[in-house]
Amino acid sequence: MLVGITGITGFIGGHLAARLLAEGIRVRGLARRPGDASWLAELGAEITPGSLLDRASLTRAVSGCDAVLHAAAWTGGPDLHHEQAWETNVTATEWLLEAAGSAGVARFVYFSSVAVYGLNAEPVVDETAATPPVNQLYPDSKIAAEALVRRAQAAGLGTTIIRPACTYGPRGGAWTTGPIQQIKHGSLVLLGSDRGLVNTGYIDNLVDGVLLALRKPEALGETFNLCDGQTVTYREFYLRYAAMLGKHRLPTVPAWLARIAVSAPGKALRRLTGRPVAGPWSYHFRFNPSRFSIDKARRLLGYEPRVDFDEGMRRTEDWLRAAGYLS
Repeated sequence: MLVGITGITGFIGGHLAARLLAEGIRVRGLARRPGDASWLAELGAEITPGSLLDRASLTRAVSGCDAVLHAAAWTGGPDLHHEQAWETNVTATEWLLEAAGSAGVARFVYFSSVAVYGLNAEPVVDETAATPPVNQLYPDSKIAAEALVRRAQAAGLGTTIIRPACTYGPRGGAWTTGPIQQIKHGSLVLLGSDRGLVNTGYIDNLVDGVLLALRKPEALGETFNLCDGQTVTYREFYLRYAAMLGKHRLPTVPAWLARIAVSAPGKALRRLTGRPVAGPWSYHFRFNPSRFSIDKARRLLGYEPRVDFDEGMRRTEDWLRAAGYLS
């Protein structure tokens, strides 16, 4: 079996590749910077140079593959203009689906995000919830890409959509090294009581779920939330990282300041000062009241998270310390 992975140099893609290789499955990874995947090449992965915005390289990457895991994406940073970000998340997904269909790929797993639930404030959110656009680029691009995946499924390509939540763990970025770096720089502040919910997803649990979705026929044509099935508050989450650095408290500002940031005057001020404009989904996600249900993955895939939050944080701290982030 040959599995193609986009985003193989990224957090999720790299962990998926390493697990597959450890199980004796051949892996081909698409990488803009092949040198960043040298550790996977040493494990036996075939690394193909290319870019999501280079259609020919997508065709080369999926040729001969039995399955494709599309984990590469623009995740919301300021590194791309609006048009390029949309092309990366939406247009490139369309190209990759077409290439996979033409190449006879049997399984296509698309990595979306719980961001597609937008401003939904239900206590429990499952895969039946509506996903209307919210006029913010990242969630709206994921919603649009999901529609393309469902269209490809209707046309005969075997697809599965995965919606990860807040995925953290060794080699992680936004939910792992990000908080550590922000705490060190003094830029991470708590917003009032900060009782919004973080739906944690330890990386090994996510990989377990993805491999089940890749192999199980019950996953065809389906969409799954994949996380740990438990929540902690932002306060609890960030204070865990602060404790790793020997800190027992973090700077706190009133929560109403966040509301000002998403108001019209607040957005205007951020533009004038050259700071990214906060969108409605970003504000909602920081104060998220919802737990994202994994009952469907449990029922159809037999998914059961093996690593709880305490153990996941212990493993994460061990890696952060070994990698020099806590010094």
